[in-house]
Amino acid sequence: MFALENTEVTKAIERARQMHPRVSVIRFGVYTVTASHGRHIVRCYRDERGQKIVDCDCQTRDGIACRCGVAGIPLHTYLATTPLATSH
Repeated sequence: MFALENTEVTKAIERARQMHPRVSVIRFGVYTVTASHGRHIVRCYRDERGQKIVDCDCQTRDGIACRCGVAGIPLHTYLATTPLATSH
């Protein structure tokens, strides 16, 4: 799990670009990220303090931005700005 304000996000974005992931929607806020290193479930949400959180089931330590977690952010952001996606 990591916050989007984390400084490690920039490094993770570069690693995510290199892996060319496929991101699929399970439901709003929950995504499957598939790449050569495997398949992971990514959750995007706001915690009780309103901080934006990305949680991935990969082996990355809490607080460190992972490439699979970062790969799910663009789809989540798009869906969050699309009224029909969040109304169901």
